[in-house]
Amino acid sequence: MGSFILRRLIQAFFTLFGVMVLTFALFNVISGDVTATYVNPKLGRPAKLAWLKKNRLDLPPYVNLWRQMVFTDKTNGPGNLEITNTEDSLVTDALLFEPVIPESDAEKIRQFLAGPVSLLSRTTLLAEISETERWVPQPASIEPDPTPTTQPTTQPTTQAATQPATQPTTQPIMQEPARPIMVVNLCDGSTFSLDLSKFSTNDNGRVTSNSSANCGDLIDLINNHPENNGKLVVSISSLSFGNMFNSQFFWHFADSVTFQNRSFKTEEKLISIVAERAKYSLAITIPAMALGWFFAMIIASIVAYYRGGLIDKFGVFLSVLGMCIPYLVYMIAGQAIVFLIAPKAAWGLSNIANIYVPITIAIIAGLGYNVRFYRTVILDQVHQDYVRTARAKGASLPAILFKHVLKNCMLPILTALVVSIPFMIMGSLLLERFFGVPGLGSLMLTSVTDRDVPIISGLTFLTAAIYVIGLLITDILYAVFDPRIRLK
Repeated sequence: MGSFILRRLIQAFFTLFGVMVLTFALFNVISGDVTATYVNPKLGRPAKLAWLKKNRLDLPPYVNLWRQMVFTDKTNGPGNLEITNTEDSLVTDALLFEPVIPESDAEKIRQFLAGPVSLLSRTTLLAEISETERWVPQPASIEPDPTPTTQPTTQPTTQAATQPATQPTTQPIMQEPARPIMVVNLCDGSTFSLDLSKFSTNDNGRVTSNSSANCGDLIDLINNHPENNGKLVVSISSLSFGNMFNSQFFWHFADSVTFQNRSFKTEEKLISIVAERAKYSLAITIPAMALGWFFAMIIASIVAYYRGGLIDKFGVFLSVLGMCIPYLVYMIAGQAIVFLIAPKAAWGLSNIANIYVPITIAIIAGLGYNVRFYRTVILDQVHQDYVRTARAKGASLPAILFKHVLKNCMLPILTALVVSIPFMIMGSLLLERFFGVPGLGSLMLTSVTDRDVPIISGLTFLTAAIYVIGLLITDILYAVFDPRIRLK
């Protein structure tokens, strides 16, 4: 059995890893730009970059093969290294310049990074690492004023002058586009500017990066600038094996396994959220599953025992009818009835007795399917030879059903119960939301609405982990209930 459990645990690891890859890929595609939800657009691009860096969303998606241009200040002045634009330039914004924040606020900034792309080299085109299409703002057009500054003192008397004058068509005058200028302020207070016009092209006033200019050209221009004199050194970062796993996916996987996912909305860790909310979900699902299974097994056993009789036909009719009624109808009708009897128990948790309302609805709503399923399973056993022998010996109905038949029906019943285990932890999404129960189910729906990706992915991992563990426990219980099964 030990080798079987070890083999299944290894399979479970790869299963969970595959689940995390798929969910991560889907969330990256579906969620889109989450900064639009959590960052005020009026704060500009620096606030967006700071939020992305805080949540490690500035890293590459899967494997970190990024290389960047590194701008290192070699001076020893008291100031900070600053790389900015002139008023009419966007080139540093386009090249994604980002300061390397020191660990201590007392330390000054000495490095900037730019152009994070996969396997960046000197031959990488500047157009490939530019986030925006333009290097300078679009020049505004000026409409000339068609109205003359002076009016004629006398009106002309010619026939042509008596005709209504047509307004001349005027062409807008385009301003001269600005040049892409990069300004470098070093720690020692010295400053020099870099004109990147030769690396750009002008297409009807749209100044963009030249299709033939590459990173090597920019590096040589800065390092060989006559006012630089080795004060600012630009190079390309190197790759390391350890840094390959410094990516969004591996941080996402590590945080999910340890339940350290931090909510975008509240910045609370998932483990704290689960510890706080799981008790409400379990308060609904454990009684609902246990009592639902108990009542369904009793009804299904009696119905199956009297197969073909009036009891069987009436039980099957009610089961199918219960399956046809939507779950939402049970909730609306149940809440309406409770509201007429005890309004305070119809929503929320103002009283501990309020929890019995969703539990009762969950039991009633699930009876139809469970009775139908368990009846089918039990029918395979009630006409076996050992049942007829027990009848002939005068065994009672409860002894036949719950001592002999039920034990031989446990394999499919266990399989059905395992499918419900994740919902035991996650709770009922609709029930919790509808009755104001602050469990994990309502949290999942709220997180989808709020685009809180870390909480959604963490709860998805939790559900998958519980399901995989439940399958392993089921396989072990198969060998317990059926002596013919051996785990090898």
